[in-house]
Amino acid sequence: MPDISLSTRKSAVLALVFLTLSAAAMAQAKFAVLHAFGSGSDGRGPWGQLLADKAGNFYGTTIGGGPNNVGTVFEVSPSGSSWTESVLYSFVGNNLNLQGPQSNLVMDTAGNLYGTTFWGGINNGGTIFELSPVSGGGWAETVLFKFQGKSGISPGGLLLGRNGALYGTTLWGNTAYELNPPAVAGGSWTGKVLFTFDAGSNGNGPFYEGAALISDKHGNLYGVTYLGGAYGEGEVFELSPPATQAGAWTETILFSFGGYTTDGRVPTGAVVMDAAGNIYGTTVDGGSSNAGTVFEISPPASQGQPWTETLLHTFTGGTSDGSAPYAGLVMDRVGNLYGVTYSGGTGLCQFNFPGCGTVFKVSPTGGSTWTTTVLHNFQGSSDGEFPYGGLMINGVGHLFGTTSGGGKYGYGTVFEIQP
Repeated sequence: MPDISLSTRKSAVLALVFLTLSAAAMAQAKFAVLHAFGSGSDGRGPWGQLLADKAGNFYGTTIGGGPNNVGTVFEVSPSGSSWTESVLYSFVGNNLNLQGPQSNLVMDTAGNLYGTTFWGGINNGGTIFELSPVSGGGWAETVLFKFQGKSGISPGGLLLGRNGALYGTTLWGNTAYELNPPAVAGGSWTGKVLFTFDAGSNGNGPFYEGAALISDKHGNLYGVTYLGGAYGEGEVFELSPPATQAGAWTETILFSFGGYTTDGRVPTGAVVMDAAGNIYGTTVDGGSSNAGTVFEISPPASQGQPWTETLLHTFTGGTSDGSAPYAGLVMDRVGNLYGVTYSGGTGLCQFNFPGCGTVFKVSPTGGSTWTTTVLHNFQGSSDGEFPYGGLMINGVGHLFGTTSGGGKYGYGTVFEIQP
C-alpha cells in the first residue's frame, strides 16, 4: 500500500472540512425572492412587517404605488412552486380617505384585516382602516377612526387584543390608544387615549414604522419610544391597565438608553418577550461603532430593583454584519433571535451604493454569551435592498420579510430565508 505523506493527509482533511462548512453555510441561508414590486399598477416600497394566515398566504402594505401612487394592501400566495401577488386595495389619497400605509396588518378570526395610514383622514392626521373579504371575491374598505387633536396623529403598527380591541401608538401627540369594536352590529368603533407621553422623561415619539405594541397575559402593554427617557435617547416602557374601570393606565419605564459606547440609543422596532419575561429589541444607533445594537433587558430578582440590560450584539457598521437595525426581532422556539439591518453588509446596491442591509441571527451559546451570524447580504437589483420592516417566522422556522427597495423593478421585494 503506497505511503501517504502527512502534508497530503492534511490537505485532504482541510478539503473535507471546507466542503462540510460550505454545505452547512448553504443550508443555513437558502434565500428566495417571492415577489418583486413595481410592475404596472403594483405597490411600491413595502415598509411594514408581513402577516401570515393559516393557509400560508402573506399580507402587507406598500407606502407607494397603485393607481394613485399612495400605497396598497397586498397578498402574496403560494401557487405550486411559485408565488402570486395580488393587490387587495389601492389607497385613494385625500383627506377624506387614506394614504401612506407604513406599518403592519393584523387579522381577526373572521379574516378581516386592520391597519393604519400615516397620513389621510382629518387634516392628514392618519387613520385606522378595515378590509373585509366580500362574498364572491374582492375586499371592502372601511375607515374605522380618523386621528386628530388629543388622540394624536400619525399612528404606527397595531396590536389586536383578545377582546377584539385594537391598540397602538402615535408618533405626534405621543399617545397610546385603544379602539374598541361596536357594542351592537352596525355601531361605531370608539377610541380612547390610554396614556400620553410627556415628550421628556417618560418618553417621546413611539416610532411609527412597524413598532407595534406587545402584551402579556395580564393585559400590560410594552413598547419603545425612540427619544425621551432619563437620558433623552429612548426607553422601553410598560403600560398597565387600571385596577378599576374609572382608574387610569400607568407607565413604568423599564429601561432608559444612554447612548454611550457601552449602550444603545434610539430604539425604533417592536420588542419581543420570552417566557421568563425578558425583553429583546434593537437600537438604531449606539454601541461601540455607533451602528446599533441587539439588547436584552431582564426583570429584577426582587421587587423595587431596576431592570438590567445586556448587549447581545453591537453592530460594526461595515461589511461584516451591517448597521442600523430599524426593525424589531422575532424569536424561534429555542430562543434564537432574528432581525434585519437597513444598511451595511457586503452587497452593492443600485447606483453602486455599498451596503444594502443584512439578515442576521443572534443565538444563545450557554451562560451569558451570544453568537451573531449573518444569514444573508442583500445585493440590490437581484434580491432587494434596505430591509425596513421586521421579519416573520412560521411554524417550521422559515423567515419571511420585505425590502423597501431593489429587486427586478427597483421598488422592493418579498423574500424567504430557510436558516
